Amino acid sequence: MIVFIYGTTAEAIKLAPIARRLDARGIPYEHWVTQQHTDALRVAMPQLGFRAPDRVIANGWRGKPLKTPLQMLGWMFDVGIWTLRNLRSIRKSLPRNSVVIVHGDTVTTVLGTFIGRLAGAPVAHVEAGLRSGDWRHPFPEELDRRIVGRLAQIHYAPAEEAAANLAGRANVVMTHGNTVVDAVRDAAAGRSVVADEEYGLVLLHRFEFISNPQLVRDTLVALDQESPLPMKVVVDSYSRDTMERTIASLGLQKFTIMAKQEHSEFVDTLRAAAFIVTDSGGVQEEAAVFGLPTLVHRMATERSEGIGTTAMLSLWDLNRVREFLRSTDAHRGSNTADPRSPSDIVVDDLVDRGLAQPGSGAACA
Repeated sequence: MIVFIYGTTAEAIKLAPIARRLDARGIPYEHWVTQQHTDALRVAMPQLGFRAPDRVIANGWRGKPLKTPLQMLGWMFDVGIWTLRNLRSIRKSLPRNSVVIVHGDTVTTVLGTFIGRLAGAPVAHVEAGLRSGDWRHPFPEELDRRIVGRLAQIHYAPAEEAAANLAGRANVVMTHGNTVVDAVRDAAAGRSVVADEEYGLVLLHRFEFISNPQLVRDTLVALDQESPLPMKVVVDSYSRDTMERTIASLGLQKFTIMAKQEHSEFVDTLRAAAFIVTDSGGVQEEAAVFGLPTLVHRMATERSEGIGTTAMLSLWDLNRVREFLRSTDAHRGSNTADPRSPSDIVVDDLVDRGLAQPGSGAACA
């Protein structure tokens, strides 16, 4: 049995292409959720084709999104209690040759890995081996990846550099890209987009950014002063209050707040944008598929997609922010993504290992 354990909308988006390909081959799976994201994840799952979760491990902080470190600790405690209470039944119910699949660099990635190990199932890590080289940036994501890199037994690395970071470990499989490439291709297939007006798209939500009020203020002021275009700011439950409050308090005029969209709609919004400013590694990868000018507003990034061509790393340097905004057209490029499907490579490998049997069950999403 294949078991996906995830808790954020980004994980769901990137695991959904694998699930769709399992469905197409009649391979059964279960998905267990930690609800690290609550409302947003509940909305996203059916939109991505997932049925109701087979197991709900936790439910955010008392059913609401996690907004503080203390709430994160409380949620982690809930995950631990659930695991201890259910471990015996999990061990009994999981068939032989089961595998737990986790994705990326969230706290759920780490917790899901521990659950899989405690249950006696091998853990497969999708998007494995990415490293920024600095455990402080991004925090805690870089630490999450290093922990899972040591504990997982199968590593699906999206690029040669990522695979090299896992040198010495067994079962490293190159997928020639991240599954988010399939998510974008699936969403964009047969769809064309035309924007009514030109705009920039801003997606800034990571803890290390939102928890730094001065950086938030300075960044938004620089964007407002230098952008030649109005900007749409995508917010989630964690970033909304900070972004709305800061924009209003500073009287900034070029921003329009926009709630998170269903993924296929977001891909349309992304494709129509004149430029992207983001601290999301996933959005960096998605923008690179379309050759969009992208400012990666972080101190370090573990991803290479677009860097040096369509994408520029800001290093939180406002002069670099301004430089990017004054020369966005110079960063426009074309789609250079590998034509192979990372999700197909993952599924093929699971079949080859005897962890998935085509035609052995009904579709599960």
